[in-house]
Amino acid sequence: MNRFPVLAAVWTTLLVAGFAVVFLLGSPVATSADELQTALHPAPPVGQAVAEQSAATIIKLEYPAFSGMPYTVRKATDFGVDHWVIEYSDTTGSAPRGVRISIVIKTGRVELTAFP
Repeated sequence: MNRFPVLAAVWTTLLVAGFAVVFLLGSPVATSADELQTALHPAPPVGQAVAEQSAATIIKLEYPAFSGMPYTVRKATDFGVDHWVIEYSDTTGSAPRGVRISIVIKTGRVELTAFP
């Protein structure tokens, strides 16, 4: 009795099943650290929508107290460098507090400032 066709069929079935599992699972789920790194390093040139999405991710992961709060977006030029400035502020307490996120359009560099 020749066992080769049976072993080849079993091996082929296992191989196809393995590829099917990998295909169905897809890419790994991003962790919060991966999301934060992506938000802190957006691909240049950075448009307004990308800047707002990066800011929202940074706020969600690093400053959750500001999640869901209103924010302002403006384009600014300092020393010839264009950047997006996204500010989250809370004036409901005794002293105003907030987070300012500046994203350079040309390079994607992100700067964070929290106040007070």
